[in-house]
Amino acid sequence: MGKLNVAHGTYPQHSRHDDELKSYRWCFSNGIIIGPVPLWKGDDWGKWTVEIKMNGKVNTDPAKYERDSIMHKVYEYCDYYYNKYKKDGE
Repeated sequence: MGKLNVAHGTYPQHSRHDDELKSYRWCFSNGIIIGPVPLWKGDDWGKWTVEIKMNGKVNTDPAKYERDSIMHKVYEYCDYYYNKYKKDGE
């Protein structure tokens, strides 16, 4: 059987659970908001990118991802910021 057709723009499900979401939760609790954003124009329709909001600034990953892989990239960014900014004992 094939995959179900999911409407573009529907927020992808988390592929991590419970303790695997530690870096994602830490980022959110510390004002680092990282999430998937659907692209809607032209040849990019159906693709996704990652938006990072931190310290009043918004940065967008210039790369484009498929829906099936976007959450993996979100978690990579969360792990990066968690490891970069967390303090010992957190």
